[in-house]
Amino acid sequence: MQLIRTIVTVGGYTFLYRISCVLRDTVQAAILGAGPIADAFVVAFKLANVLRKLFAEGSFNAAFLPRFSAILNKQGQRAAEQLASQVFSWLLIVLALLLVLCFFSFPAIIRGYAPGFLPGSDRFLCAVELGRLCFPYIATSFLVALFGSVLNTLNRFALPAASQLLLNIFLIVAMLLGACGFATTAHTMAIATFLAGLAQMFLLWGDLSYRAGFSVRGTTHLRSTEALQVFKKILPGAVGAGIWQLNLMIGVAVASSLRTGAVSCFYYADHVNQFPLGVLGIGLGTALLPPLSKAIQKGDWIRAQYQLNLGVLLAVIMTLPVAIFFLALPEDITSLFYEHGKFGHEQVCATAPALATFAVGLPAYMLAKVFSTALFAQSNTRHPCFAGLLSVATCIGTIPLFVPYFQQAGIALAISCAAWVNALALYAFLRYARVLPVFPQTWKACIILIFAGGAMWAVLDGGQWLFSSYFSCACHGFFCLCLLGGCGGLSFWLIGRWFGAFSSMHALMREAEKE
Repeated sequence: MQLIRTIVTVGGYTFLYRISCVLRDTVQAAILGAGPIADAFVVAFKLANVLRKLFAEGSFNAAFLPRFSAILNKQGQRAAEQLASQVFSWLLIVLALLLVLCFFSFPAIIRGYAPGFLPGSDRFLCAVELGRLCFPYIATSFLVALFGSVLNTLNRFALPAASQLLLNIFLIVAMLLGACGFATTAHTMAIATFLAGLAQMFLLWGDLSYRAGFSVRGTTHLRSTEALQVFKKILPGAVGAGIWQLNLMIGVAVASSLRTGAVSCFYYADHVNQFPLGVLGIGLGTALLPPLSKAIQKGDWIRAQYQLNLGVLLAVIMTLPVAIFFLALPEDITSLFYEHGKFGHEQVCATAPALATFAVGLPAYMLAKVFSTALFAQSNTRHPCFAGLLSVATCIGTIPLFVPYFQQAGIALAISCAAWVNALALYAFLRYARVLPVFPQTWKACIILIFAGGAMWAVLDGGQWLFSSYFSCACHGFFCLCLLGGCGGLSFWLIGRWFGAFSSMHALMREAEKE
């Protein structure tokens, strides 16, 4: 039950964070709409946020946490504190140099990241200004990831998960304050992004130092083989752990060359899709990596196998119903979230297809999270890197096929196809190692859940036809979505339970928790 409790703790706080994301995006859509200023802010904010997820939360966690956990278990707290302090000091040096370099080269960065923004245009100049204001957030994110990884290893999951809320609180306050003497409200939001990163960093650092009794501070003893190994794994780990984010960066670059507003519509669709990805993916990944790493380091391969299989089944159980919900009711969901103020029905119609095609890749993303976690727990970043490169190649290769016909929805579909390629490649590498197999009963349970998902889709489709006249009112539409989601989820659970999928989950849970 420890894995489930951790998922509930992390997932619960992440759920609150995603609720605040929805509130933030709703306010942002109403205030900025989907015009040139909104596109410029989305590019600047997305660049900082994607790099945070790619390197700080993705590859850094994957590179640092297994090695830190091994030293803590084998050599004790003092050696672990020394490693964390050395990594902290190197991060300060590298990030300071990176910030100075990027500040002066930001016009070139925006030209590469958003090639559709013509140099000298208002969108381009605004994106450069906002990017320079947002970019320091990446530096604080690495330190937040460091402190959060240490706290997670010490079984302190609540505050690292809860600290995410600060970003949205700062941004919502910034939007309510308006321009505040700056050129636009977007400039206030960009400054608030950096201030939120500082607040997160000091909050976790204080909790680690004063409540957990774990000292991480600057040191002049920078020569360390262990710290060097951590940094050597960051780049390949970024390709392996943050492949979804890499593909999103490609998607934003392509969307910038489409009509004005396409970047914003792509962003809003992605953020609705990020709701379950964030809540479930972060919860599952944070809960699975420490115990899986510990079992592998102890050589307890039997327990590690059960934990992996439990992760696979939980990934399907948690994401398949959400994916079907998004596929069956994309326009109604988008309208409920965003059709306010400057975001009208035309923008809803442009955003909804992208949401539906993003949903195709939801289960693949979660399965890839489980498979890559199993490989990272073995300190294997090479195979996830290969799988990631294959996924990026798939994304780049399929975008020209889909975009001419589906616009931003075609970009989302290409990213979903790439996610499935990544998941299948990771599974192939994991199976090749032959130490952490996926059991036949786990696959059988997944097949049962697919049939349960088909029944759920039929319930949602019939319910949408029955209640179609009620979706025109926001209040009635919200009630109908909740009712349809509840009925669909109930049908999914009943069929899964009747045919034994959930019994398999409970059996795996009991074995995974055995000492």
